[in-house]
Amino acid sequence: MSKERLQLPICTSCNRPTLPKENVVKFYCPECGKVLIWRCEKCRLLSRPYKCVNCGFEGP
Repeated sequence: MSKERLQLPICTSCNRPTLPKENVVKFYCPECGKVLIWRCEKCRLLSRPYKCVNCGFEGP
């Protein structure tokens, strides 16, 4: 029996791991479409900015 580690998605805004039952959204960068952006519920509610690591697009 192998022990595999679960890799939790990281919120792009606050860099905190998102929990499985947390209300998160994920979408590809609206500008380049290459990077998957993860946003936790708290960052969405507070309109914290995020930045695409590929093209530099910033959004709330």
